Amino acid sequence: MDETRGTSGTAAGDTGRPDVSRLIAQCAIPHFVRGVATLEHFGGGDPLTGVLALSIIEANVRHIVRDPVLALRYAGVDNPPPDDIRRPISVRALAASFSITYDAARRRVADLEARGLCVRTTRGVYIPAVALETEINRLALARSLKTVEDLAADIRAAAPDFDLTGGAKPIPGFAPATSAERLAARFIAEYVLRFAERLTRTTGDFGRGMILIAILDANYQPLREDLETARRYASSRNPPPDDLLAPISVLALSNQLKQPFETTRRNVNVLIRTKRCVRTPKGIIVPAQAFQTSLAREMLTGNVGDIQRVFGAMARLGVTFD
Repeated sequence: MDETRGTSGTAAGDTGRPDVSRLIAQCAIPHFVRGVATLEHFGGGDPLTGVLALSIIEANVRHIVRDPVLALRYAGVDNPPPDDIRRPISVRALAASFSITYDAARRRVADLEARGLCVRTTRGVYIPAVALETEINRLALARSLKTVEDLAADIRAAAPDFDLTGGAKPIPGFAPATSAERLAARFIAEYVLRFAERLTRTTGDFGRGMILIAILDANYQPLREDLETARRYASSRNPPPDDLLAPISVLALSNQLKQPFETTRRNVNVLIRTKRCVRTPKGIIVPAQAFQTSLAREMLTGNVGDIQRVFGAMARLGVTFD
């Protein structure tokens, strides 16, 4: 029997492929959390501002990512795309992508502008190359590449039969980039944004979603340390029993997320009221019951497609993580 199958069954709509979507999510969650943390320079203490800045960057260079010639030309740490080929995005489009008000997005974009990290044009906003050439950003690029490498390694260790690239093969005639920091950063940015958008749809609020994912990150730590047990609960329809989870206190969440205790407590209470988490004598957990909704299962299965999309796109450009 495929060791990643356990009691997981098969993926919805595909009786020939084991459903390991929960196992993949357990691997991905800590890397998503770290990915958001690398945006602190842009966020200035506000994770949503950081993610909006990432969304601007991703929109500015999306056409480059889709063009193999341009993607490889601007792949390295020392070669950001010039401003004249960046495509601006409107503030309204940014607001819509995270289900926030136009004013909330406008204020955060204005903050980025005031700090010299964003430029407004008649067609929208963009993050200029000069803002992406700082030493802080170079370190963030190196961390992004390490995140991709570590994520690939963690998934392969947990689910060795999982097809990380979705069967993608290198495009004939293209030499792989010798330096792939910006290339990896662009693809992991796309993944982080997709994850963030799914999280926002699930909870109705990005900040509350970050608290929920921090709870899950803590809860699943024992399973990441015991892959044999984790594989028994690999599928979207088979959550681990609550007694296998590691609870986390509201104070620990507040410290980890670097936000006021009262803000954290208030949002945790909303998550409890909406049955997305529960309070136990030892702390907060996301119980098995919280995953018995189609929205929760769709987030897990959708995440698998997002992972394969990222690694498949890089594989087509000759960047693999064997």
